[in-house]
Amino acid sequence: MERSVAALNRIRSILLAAMALFCALTLSGCIAKTVDELYALPRHSDEYYELQKAIDGVMTEGVQYAAPVSGRNQQSVQLADLDGDGEVEAIVFLRTTGENPLSACIFDLMDGHYELIGTIEGSGAAFESVEYAELDGAAGVEMILGRQLSNQVLQALSVYTLTDGRVVELLSANYSEYTLADLDGDGQKDIFLLRFDPEQRTGVAELYRCVDGQFERAPEASMSAGVEGIKRILTGYLSYDVPAVFVASVYDAESIVTDVFAYRGGVFQNVSATDTGMSVQTVRNYFVYAADIDSDGLIELPQLVTPPSSDPNGEQYSIIRWYNLTLGGAQRIKRTTYHSFSGGWYVTLPDEWAESITVSRSDEVSGVRGLVFSQWNTGTRSAVPIFTVYAFSGEDRSALASSDGRFVIAEKGDTVYAAELGTSPWAAELSEETLRKMFNFIHIDWNSGER
Repeated sequence: MERSVAALNRIRSILLAAMALFCALTLSGCIAKTVDELYALPRHSDEYYELQKAIDGVMTEGVQYAAPVSGRNQQSVQLADLDGDGEVEAIVFLRTTGENPLSACIFDLMDGHYELIGTIEGSGAAFESVEYAELDGAAGVEMILGRQLSNQVLQALSVYTLTDGRVVELLSANYSEYTLADLDGDGQKDIFLLRFDPEQRTGVAELYRCVDGQFERAPEASMSAGVEGIKRILTGYLSYDVPAVFVASVYDAESIVTDVFAYRGGVFQNVSATDTGMSVQTVRNYFVYAADIDSDGLIELPQLVTPPSSDPNGEQYSIIRWYNLTLGGAQRIKRTTYHSFSGGWYVTLPDEWAESITVSRSDEVSGVRGLVFSQWNTGTRSAVPIFTVYAFSGEDRSALASSDGRFVIAEKGDTVYAAELGTSPWAAELSEETLRKMFNFIHIDWNSGER
C-alpha cells in the first residue's frame, strides 16, 4: 500500500511539474536555453538505477541480453504485474552458454531496492516470444514464453505464474504456432496451439484450458490433410455465441485451406472437417483469408466464383462469396464482393448478381483502363455494362474523375477513384451514393503485410 501511495505521489509531482512548465512557457514566451540544456540526457528515476544495479549483478562474464525475436513484446527488459499486488515486476531476458543457455530473471521492488526473486532457465537458440495474460483466474498475469529449439521445426512453450514469491511452471508443450482465445466462454483465455509436420504434411490442434489452477488438455483435433504450411491464424466468432479459431494453411501453390476449430458441449473439434474441405483458390496471386467482411462481429469464409466470360482465353477474374459456417457444417451466404487486391480496393455486390455478372477491362482513358462490371446474358453470350471503376493519378486526376459521365467515389493519397454507370437494367437500380457505399478499401494485415 505504501509503495502504491509513493508511486501515486511521484506521478502527481511529475504532472504538477509539467503543468508549471506549460504555464511558464505560455505566459512568459519562449525561454532561452543553453546548448547543454537542450541536448542533456533525461534524468532517470532512482528506481531505474536500482533496477540497473540489480541487472548488473546477474550480468556475469558471457551473459548478454536476449530479447524475444517475434511477437508484440520484443524488449530485453519488460514490466508486468505477475503476482497481482499492484506493482510491476521486471523481467530480464538473457542468454549465456551451457545446457540451458536461455534465462528470464524476475526482479521485484522491495523497500526501494530490486531483488532477484526467480529465474526461469531453458534450452534453445533464442526466445521466440513472450506474452502476458490472465489464464488461471487468480490475481496477476501469467507469462507465456516460447523458445526456439535448435534445428527443430517445433518450438517449446511454457506458462509460468508468480505465487507467494515463487515462480511456478503451469504448462510445458511443443508447438509450431499458438494463440490465445477464450473458446470455452469462461472469461479466461485458453491456449490454442498447432503442431505441424511439413514432411508428412499433417498437423494437429490442441486446446489447453485452466481449470481450478491446473491446465487440462482437450483431445487433439486434426488439421486438413495435405497442407504445406500455416499462413495465418485468426480468432473470432463462428456465430454470436460460438468463439472459434480460424487457421489458414497453404494447400498447394494455387490455394489455401481454412480449418475452423471450436469448443462446444465440452468437445474441442474441427467443425470444418468435411469431405469437401474448405479449400479456396488464390485470386490473381493473392491469398483470400477469412474475415469479418460485413462488420457484424462474425468471421466469414471466402468461396470463389468464376464469372462467365465471352473470352475464355482472356484475363480471368473471380467473384468472392462470403459465408458463415454453422457447427453442423452448413453454409450461410453473407456477402458477395469483387476484390482488386493489386489496387487495394473492393466493391460489395448484390448477392443475386453472383451468377450473372462478368468482369472485364474497359477502353483506355488517358492511359487508365478501368474494371467493367457487366450483366451477362447466357443466351446471347454478351455482356451489358452495369458500372465501371477507374483509378486516376497524376495532376489531372480530379478532372478525369469528374468528366465524361464519371463521378468521384473515393480518394486515397494521390489516387482518385471514379465510377461510371452503364446501360444494364441493373444500373438503373444504382446511384452515385450507392456506388460510394459499395466501394471499400482493403485493410493490410500488419503482422504479415498481406491484404
